[in-house]
Amino acid sequence: MISSDYRFCPRCGQPLVEQDAFGRLRPVCAACGFVHFRDPKLAAAVLLIDGNRVLLIRRAVDPGRGLWALPAGFVEVDELPDEAAAREVLEETGLRVAIGDLLRIRRITNPNKPGLLLTYRGQLIDGNLQANDDVSEARWFSAAEIPWDELAFETTRESLREWLAGNR
Repeated sequence: MISSDYRFCPRCGQPLVEQDAFGRLRPVCAACGFVHFRDPKLAAAVLLIDGNRVLLIRRAVDPGRGLWALPAGFVEVDELPDEAAAREVLEETGLRVAIGDLLRIRRITNPNKPGLLLTYRGQLIDGNLQANDDVSEARWFSAAEIPWDELAFETTRESLREWLAGNR
Protein backbone atom coordinates (compact mmCIF):
# COMPACT_ATOMS: atom_id res chain seq x y z
CA MET A 1 0.00 0.00 0.00
CA ILE A 2 1.41 3.39 -0.98
CA SER A 3 2.01 5.79 1.90
CA SER A 4 -0.72 8.38 2.38
CA ASP A 5 1.87 11.16 2.58
CA TYR A 6 3.48 10.47 -0.82
CA ARG A 7 1.61 9.12 -3.85
CA PHE A 8 3.81 10.84 -6.39
CA CYS A 9 7.55 11.35 -6.54
CA PRO A 10 8.60 14.66 -4.94
CA ARG A 11 11.53 14.83 -7.39
CA CYS A 12 9.95 14.14 -10.78
CA GLY A 13 6.19 13.85 -10.19
CA GLN A 14 5.76 10.31 -11.47
CA PRO A 15 3.51 7.88 -9.51
CA LEU A 16 5.21 5.88 -6.79
CA VAL A 17 4.92 2.10 -6.77
CA GLU A 18 5.31 -0.23 -3.82
CA GLN A 19 8.36 -2.43 -4.30
CA ASP A 20 11.18 -4.04 -2.36
CA ALA A 21 13.86 -1.49 -1.50
CA PHE A 22 16.49 -1.98 1.19
CA GLY A 23 14.85 -5.11 2.57
CA ARG A 24 11.19 -4.06 2.78
CA LEU A 25 8.30 -2.76 0.71
CA ARG A 26 8.56 0.99 0.20
CA PRO A 27 7.15 3.60 -2.20
CA VAL A 28 9.66 3.89 -5.07
CA CYS A 29 9.71 5.99 -8.21
CA ALA A 30 10.35 3.78 -11.25
CA ALA A 31 11.34 6.84 -13.31
CA CYS A 32 14.10 8.41 -11.16
CA GLY A 33 14.75 5.86 -8.38
CA PHE A 34 13.57 8.00 -5.43
CA VAL A 35 12.77 5.84 -2.37
CA HIS A 36 10.40 7.18 0.27
CA PHE A 37 11.49 6.09 3.75
CA ARG A 38 8.60 6.31 6.22
CA ASP A 39 10.17 7.79 9.31
CA PRO A 40 8.54 7.52 12.73
CA LYS A 41 7.13 10.62 14.41
CA LEU A 42 9.23 12.15 17.17
CA ALA A 43 7.54 13.89 20.10
CA ALA A 44 8.82 15.56 23.25
CA ALA A 45 7.16 15.88 26.68
CA VAL A 46 8.11 17.74 29.85
CA LEU A 47 7.83 16.60 33.45
CA LEU A 48 7.63 20.01 35.12
CA ILE A 49 7.85 19.97 38.90
CA ASP A 50 7.36 22.98 41.16
CA GLY A 51 8.10 22.03 44.76
CA ASN A 52 5.90 19.00 45.40
CA ARG A 53 3.54 19.66 42.47
CA VAL A 54 3.54 18.47 38.87
CA LEU A 55 2.06 20.30 35.88
CA LEU A 56 -0.55 18.50 33.78
CA ILE A 57 -2.63 19.72 30.87
CA ARG A 58 -6.14 18.63 29.89
CA ARG A 59 -6.17 17.77 26.19
CA ALA A 60 -8.65 19.57 23.94
CA VAL A 61 -7.87 17.31 20.96
CA ASP A 62 -7.75 13.62 20.18
CA PRO A 63 -6.23 11.31 21.10
CA GLY A 64 -7.13 11.66 24.74
CA ARG A 65 -9.51 14.61 24.42
CA GLY A 66 -10.65 15.68 27.91
CA LEU A 67 -7.95 13.67 29.68
CA TRP A 68 -4.80 14.82 31.47
CA ALA A 69 -1.23 14.49 30.19
CA LEU A 70 2.20 16.05 30.40
CA PRO A 71 2.73 19.06 28.14
CA ALA A 72 4.00 17.55 24.88
CA GLY A 73 3.95 17.69 21.12
CA PHE A 74 5.66 16.70 17.91
CA VAL A 75 9.16 17.86 17.02
CA GLU A 76 9.30 20.09 13.93
CA VAL A 77 11.82 19.44 11.16
CA ASP A 78 13.90 22.51 12.07
CA GLU A 79 14.25 21.93 15.81
CA LEU A 80 15.87 19.55 18.26
CA PRO A 81 13.70 17.54 20.67
CA ASP A 82 14.64 19.63 23.73
CA GLU A 83 13.74 22.81 21.81
CA ALA A 84 10.39 21.28 20.87
CA ALA A 85 9.77 20.35 24.51
CA ALA A 86 10.28 23.94 25.68
CA ARG A 87 8.21 25.30 22.79
CA GLU A 88 5.31 22.96 23.55
CA VAL A 89 5.22 23.95 27.23
CA LEU A 90 5.15 27.62 26.26
CA GLU A 91 2.48 27.10 23.58
CA GLU A 92 0.24 24.97 25.78
CA THR A 93 0.67 26.66 29.18
CA GLY A 94 2.23 30.11 28.80
CA LEU A 95 5.19 29.01 30.93
CA ARG A 96 8.83 29.36 29.92
CA VAL A 97 10.97 26.45 31.04
CA ALA A 98 14.58 25.34 30.96
CA ILE A 99 14.89 21.80 29.69
CA GLY A 100 17.01 19.48 31.78
CA ASP A 101 17.82 15.79 31.73
CA LEU A 102 16.30 13.34 29.28
CA LEU A 103 14.29 11.08 31.60
CA ARG A 104 12.94 8.45 29.27
CA ILE A 105 12.34 7.33 25.70
CA ARG A 106 9.11 5.44 25.02
CA ARG A 107 7.18 4.22 22.00
CA ILE A 108 4.20 6.16 20.74
CA THR A 109 1.65 3.44 20.14
CA ASN A 110 -0.93 5.53 18.23
CA PRO A 111 -1.38 3.48 15.02
CA ASN A 112 -1.91 6.66 12.98
CA LYS A 113 1.33 8.28 14.19
CA PRO A 114 3.69 5.66 15.61
CA GLY A 115 7.02 6.93 16.84
CA LEU A 116 9.04 7.89 19.89
CA LEU A 117 8.32 10.14 22.86
CA LEU A 118 11.26 11.74 24.65
CA THR A 119 10.39 12.97 28.14
CA TYR A 120 12.56 15.67 29.69
CA ARG A 121 12.76 17.19 33.14
CA GLY A 122 11.82 20.87 33.04
CA GLN A 123 12.55 23.77 35.34
CA LEU A 124 10.17 26.71 35.55
CA ILE A 125 11.67 30.05 34.48
CA ASP A 126 8.63 32.32 34.37
CA GLY A 127 5.21 32.96 32.85
CA ASN A 128 1.55 32.92 33.79
CA LEU A 129 -0.14 29.51 33.77
CA GLN A 130 -2.95 29.41 31.22
CA ALA A 131 -4.53 26.94 28.84
CA ASN A 132 -3.50 27.68 25.22
CA ASP A 133 -3.20 25.93 21.87
CA ASP A 134 -4.72 22.42 22.01
CA VAL A 135 -5.23 22.49 25.80
CA SER A 136 -8.50 23.18 27.65
CA GLU A 137 -6.98 23.40 31.14
CA ALA A 138 -3.51 23.55 32.71
CA ARG A 139 -3.09 22.85 36.40
CA TRP A 140 -0.56 21.98 39.11
CA PHE A 141 -1.27 18.75 41.03
CA SER A 142 0.13 17.48 44.30
CA ALA A 143 0.88 13.76 44.46
CA ALA A 144 -2.44 13.13 46.23
CA GLU A 145 -4.40 15.09 43.60
CA ILE A 146 -3.11 13.35 40.45
CA PRO A 147 -6.18 12.18 38.48
CA TRP A 148 -4.90 8.66 37.78
CA ASP A 149 -8.19 7.51 36.21
CA GLU A 150 -8.22 10.49 33.85
CA LEU A 151 -4.71 10.27 32.38
CA ALA A 152 -4.58 10.15 28.58
CA PHE A 153 -1.47 8.04 28.07
CA GLU A 154 0.45 5.24 29.69
CA THR A 155 3.64 7.25 29.13
CA THR A 156 2.23 9.97 31.43
CA ARG A 157 1.40 7.35 34.09
CA GLU A 158 4.92 5.91 33.87
CA SER A 159 6.57 9.33 34.19
CA LEU A 160 4.41 10.26 37.18
CA ARG A 161 5.06 6.92 38.91
CA GLU A 162 8.81 7.36 38.45
CA TRP A 163 8.66 10.93 39.79
CA LEU A 164 6.71 9.79 42.85
CA ALA A 165 9.03 6.86 43.48
CA GLY A 166 12.02 9.21 43.41
CA ASN A 167 10.40 11.67 45.83
CA ARG A 168 9.54 9.27 48.60
